[in-house]
Amino acid sequence: VILGQRPSDWIAGTLPYTVENASGDWTSYLPLGEWQRIQTTDTMACVTFSSLNVIETLYYFFTGTRRNFSDRFTAKMSNTTPQGNYLYAVADSIRKDGLANEVDWPVPPTVTWDEYYKEIPQDVKDKAKKFLDTWAINYEFIDVTRESLLKHIKQSPIQVVIPGHAVMNFFTNEDVYKYFDSYEPFIKERTDGFITALK
Repeated sequence: VILGQRPSDWIAGTLPYTVENASGDWTSYLPLGEWQRIQTTDTMACVTFSSLNVIETLYYFFTGTRRNFSDRFTAKMSNTTPQGNYLYAVADSIRKDGLANEVDWPVPPTVTWDEYYKEIPQDVKDKAKKFLDTWAINYEFIDVTRESLLKHIKQSPIQVVIPGHAVMNFFTNEDVYKYFDSYEPFIKERTDGFITALK
């Protein structure tokens, strides 16, 4: 993950706050785990993986249906680099480019950096954009205090940053933060807080 925030980025309070999951526990709606390191290649796409984990969790919560979106598609469309990516860059790409299904742009059998990030066919891009005909994606940065996370986790899982890595916070209480990772084991917990957060 590359840290950074723009003056134009929305911060907590810009979007309406609603309680969607009063328990603040999204465990029952977690997606299947997917590795960002594939074979011998690390895609450096933790920002994409964590962002799509949030969306897949919410999609299952609201619809009762699981979706697996293509991390490879969003990592490429958001210009992920060997140094990683910004939280806002991935979020903006999803808002602008939509989401491809995993089956439409899957991980190639032999994974190299160049193969994973090769140019995406226009028909896949066009199909991904149709996601935006039905769904709107918005985001805002929130404070990383425990009090803030306890509030905002009731609206949505939260994309958070631990040192050098973006993950999804899916449960917070007074004692522990639980998060969903793109390295095994996928479910982890910590008692220390986070560096930054996006909801």
